[in-house]
Amino acid sequence: MSDPLLETLRARFGHTEFRGPQRAICEHVVAGGDAFVVMATGDGKSLCYQLPALLRDGLTLVVSPLIALMEDQTTALRARGIPANCVHSLLERGEREARIAAALRGELKILYCTPERFRVPGFLLRIAGARIALLAIDEAHCLSQWGHDFRPDYARLGDMRTALGSPPTIALTATATPAVQADVRKTLRIESAPLWHTGVERKNLFLAVREVHDKDAKLSRLLAIVERVGGPGIVYCALIKELAALEVELKRRGFRPLIYHGDLSASERKEQQACFVSSTDALILATNAFGMGVDKPDIRFIVHWQMPRTLEAYSQEIGRAGRDGKAALCELLLFAEDLSVQREFTEWANPDAAFLARVVDVLAHLGDRVQTFDADALRDVLLQKNRRDGRVDTCLRLLRTAGCFEGEFHRGSFRWLRTPGSDEIATWLPDDKRERDLRALLTMLRWCQAEGCRKRSLHAYFGFEDDFPAGCATCDGELASDAWLDARLPPSERVPVPCETSPPDASGDGDAIQRGDWLDVQGHGLCAVVRVHRTSKGVKVDVERARDLQTFSFALGRMRWRKVTS
Repeated sequence: MSDPLLETLRARFGHTEFRGPQRAICEHVVAGGDAFVVMATGDGKSLCYQLPALLRDGLTLVVSPLIALMEDQTTALRARGIPANCVHSLLERGEREARIAAALRGELKILYCTPERFRVPGFLLRIAGARIALLAIDEAHCLSQWGHDFRPDYARLGDMRTALGSPPTIALTATATPAVQADVRKTLRIESAPLWHTGVERKNLFLAVREVHDKDAKLSRLLAIVERVGGPGIVYCALIKELAALEVELKRRGFRPLIYHGDLSASERKEQQACFVSSTDALILATNAFGMGVDKPDIRFIVHWQMPRTLEAYSQEIGRAGRDGKAALCELLLFAEDLSVQREFTEWANPDAAFLARVVDVLAHLGDRVQTFDADALRDVLLQKNRRDGRVDTCLRLLRTAGCFEGEFHRGSFRWLRTPGSDEIATWLPDDKRERDLRALLTMLRWCQAEGCRKRSLHAYFGFEDDFPAGCATCDGELASDAWLDARLPPSERVPVPCETSPPDASGDGDAIQRGDWLDVQGHGLCAVVRVHRTSKGVKVDVERARDLQTFSFALGRMRWRKVTS
């Protein structure tokens, strides 16, 4: 008897069987039904729209939040011989037009776009001319203000769906509380869509929280994990300065961690990520900018150097471990002083409407000053005391995702496009958002401090308490971490060492330098290079001074130095 779903799964995706509820979801979607899918990271959400796309007559339009993620998924599909493509702002106009034209001619089965693409004049009208067989909303939690990563343009997708003729729609996310689920259903107008979920339980992941009382104990525990488990592993840091300090400490002990954060150039981030993905034992220190779209199945541990701000963020980040089904350790190092970091982030994430209006006023009236303006200058104008205040960055993110400007200050490509009205701004910053965010932070803290089964309480947080089995034996509420490690993960015989990355040049100032080199820096003497990175303002190095082991940073073009070669 013919089985088109299974035959397509095997022929086009290389899998022999469906996992969990994948078959039921695909059958429902192929038949033209709406669906709501909540699956843990790594459980195979993408297949739930990619496979039906091949069996339905017409184009599947996928709305996705990140360009890099779209590019990765498109590349993977095309490697399987599936006609797929994406359109985004980093493409030349001619290439975008060619891809849209191919979709309209019926040459594509899947087309990815960001939600902001619908703001581009003419896009909605043109794409409505295609036969939209299925609309897939990836990372659907982004459309809810109750979610942990709200994007204003996601909130307009219900109207976009109606304009496209209300095609069958599948919403997908790994992190949706009952409140977020209700928001998604209402916004997309799929109130009656059945819910499929796999919960948040993955039996191969061990969840642990270890309270530490000083920085030395914190570092000792991280070192014990790295030396015991080996790698590959991710250490998530909340602050770039904490990440840099941790890198120095690890290098002093013979480790060579990769790094990933927002101050690196796009090329450096891409290089570090590619190096991590290709390595069998690398250690990477990263902020939460790292992870989405990283398809690496063999991550053996994830350590949270600081507590995440929400259980949603935590769940997403640990979901990157052990996708190969083998055992992986997820341990959060709870240090009381770190709570203030996330409390500060929560305040920064909630600028009031008056502050955002000031940002808009400055940006909308830059005029000729745009050539000499940057984000630091914007902070100087708006912030009189604490230049670390992150409200400016929050406002820039909201304005960018709402299509109010495009380009970058430092590249000379910044262009103001439109000024949002006060009513629109109010929808981005509801009065109770700060209170909700603070409650979410408190919930995260209480989860860390609670006794009992961590997985059961995490499961319940997402509204699945009735489906969780008793006695998980895969969290420190029921079993000691070391006992689980002894039973599931053999001791590592390797120290995590990344693959070699190409050293950045020194912007014309002497020979190219790399980590481990020695420099003679005027006024400081002999210094060891612990990091080289590009920023928007040029090449910088972090060095450790030999005479007292103090660390500092400097731009290569702003101090006199020479490389010591012998």
